[in-house]
Amino acid sequence: MNKMVKCKTCGTEIAKSAKSCPSCGAKNKQPIYQKVWFWLVIVLVVIPVIGTIASSGESNMVNEPGTLTRENSEVEVKETTTEPNAFSGDCGIDASAEMGEDIIGYPELSISIKNTTDKKISAIQFWAVPCDVYGDEITGWTSQNKLYTDTAIEAGKSTTIAYGFIEDSVKTVKLYVYSVYFSDGTEWGDKEATKTEILNNAKLIEVYGES
Repeated sequence: MNKMVKCKTCGTEIAKSAKSCPSCGAKNKQPIYQKVWFWLVIVLVVIPVIGTIASSGESNMVNEPGTLTRENSEVEVKETTTEPNAFSGDCGIDASAEMGEDIIGYPELSISIKNTTDKKISAIQFWAVPCDVYGDEITGWTSQNKLYTDTAIEAGKSTTIAYGFIEDSVKTVKLYVYSVYFSDGTEWGDKEATKTEILNNAKLIEVYGES
């Protein structure tokens, strides 16, 4: 028995399977989901698209603990790989310094140095930032920054070197070692380093006392 439906044009009850209304002649259109082509579209287009989206979502998910994706692995390498620079590692000396005055009352810096390597040290360069009683840096033509010694220090030996300042307002200094040159031609640090490179990378030496 055919199910009855109402004609969408005149309202007359007609058989659901009828192609047209016998009363007004209007076509009796079937719902789209009953069309064969509708299901062909679902099978050939919609289902593959849904599968592609699901597959993409899985590839972006966080891996289980203990595993790395290629992307995570590349990030890990970038974060842990660092290029060594001239200031990497042990500088080869233990040093401390003390501010005082020379025999005529001018500021004087004494640096005690011990060679902690098994090689002879041929030269050392220090960078001094002279400061006044307020702790402010003293600049100008009288300011002395580069302190140099070519006094050789044998392996395991120690020495003390004194530097005088012509600016009598110097009370203390911030002191850095930025180049240690060894007799075999190797160097820790960089004797050509700029002030910015020194302040950011060189080894800070503790300074005691005031002039």
